[in-house]
Amino acid sequence: MTKTKNTLLLIFLVLAAVVLAALIGQLTSGVEYLKWLTWGESVGFDAVNLDLAVIQLSFSFHMKVNVLQVLLITGALLLYRKVR
Repeated sequence: MTKTKNTLLLIFLVLAAVVLAALIGQLTSGVEYLKWLTWGESVGFDAVNLDLAVIQLSFSFHMKVNVLQVLLITGALLLYRKVR
């Protein structure tokens, strides 16, 4: 495989893992013995403002990471190493 195909495969597998984790997280949020899969923390920073008199920009970044996402992204990376 070419380098571009490898990169696209990696991006696809990681994005698929994140989407699948969100779907499974929604489905298992009501199940008592699977609630630990949706435990997570939010990482990020609040708005940083840049005022240049003509234009005003505001930046912020927030990302919520849970156990299921970490497990599925790890699985996606291992699958990528096998397929590559």
